[in-house]
Amino acid sequence: MVGPEHPQEREAAEQPGVRYVGDAVTTGSIPVITDDFEPAPTLPELGTGQLLRRLGVMLGLALGVGAVIGVVWYLLVPLTVYEIQPDGRAVTNQRGLANYYASDAWFVVLGLLVGIGLGIVCWRLLNRIGWPVTLVAVISALVAGLLCWGVGWLLGPSDFGNRIAVAQPGELVPIELTVRGPAALLAWMLGGIIPVLLWSSLAPDEEEPKPLRLPWRSNG
Repeated sequence: MVGPEHPQEREAAEQPGVRYVGDAVTTGSIPVITDDFEPAPTLPELGTGQLLRRLGVMLGLALGVGAVIGVVWYLLVPLTVYEIQPDGRAVTNQRGLANYYASDAWFVVLGLLVGIGLGIVCWRLLNRIGWPVTLVAVISALVAGLLCWGVGWLLGPSDFGNRIAVAQPGELVPIELTVRGPAALLAWMLGGIIPVLLWSSLAPDEEEPKPLRLPWRSNG
């Protein structure tokens, strides 16, 4: 009689990548690892229509979130206020000077949070398209950041130069709400790419072979 007769050996022999050589009754069978692994089933490819719909969802989400966060940005940022002196000079206090870059700071914080959220949604919807999912995540976060910037600027006071030029003594003139360092947009794109890179690096690969269960590692 040739082949595994012990229940554990029979169970292991049914696993891909294992075959037995020898007499299981007299000399004992020897497990031999082979290369005939069965690959794990891969996820189905996205059709063109389904891909376009999901890209549309990402674009709509980026636009909607960018507009909402623009309102949040406007409400959160304490704007520096200048007071017009009788001699025509515009002065501000130390708090005003400290708040001068508050718009950029809040823009970066909100951008990281929103970018991470968009990156997670992008990975969930489009991870089957491969590496282009990274571009989609970055572009979605960039679109959201630009719209946030635009909405905040429209809601806040603009044309600081013209307003301060016509201001009367004793009048308080807030600066405009804008991003003074365009590099702050990088925070949005960085947030978008972080979840994609983490998942692609740490998540199990769907195309890897099934793990081999050897008989001596059986639970009994």
